[in-house]
Amino acid sequence: MENIIDEQHLSVIEKAIKEIQFGEVQITIQDGKIVQINRIEKHRFTKTSQQKQNKLTIK
Repeated sequence: MENIIDEQHLSVIEKAIKEIQFGEVQITIQDGKIVQINRIEKHRFTKTSQQKQNKLTIK
């Protein structure tokens, strides 16, 4: 069974990979065909001494 990947799908996958710094690119395949492409981007923050002092309290 030969599956041909559409150029448009490759373009979307390539763009998702190029534009992400941390995270995941998920490709969902059904019946041998790409049906969905998800990009999950993660933003990581580091604590500075200033941020440690400015805590938000929720009651």
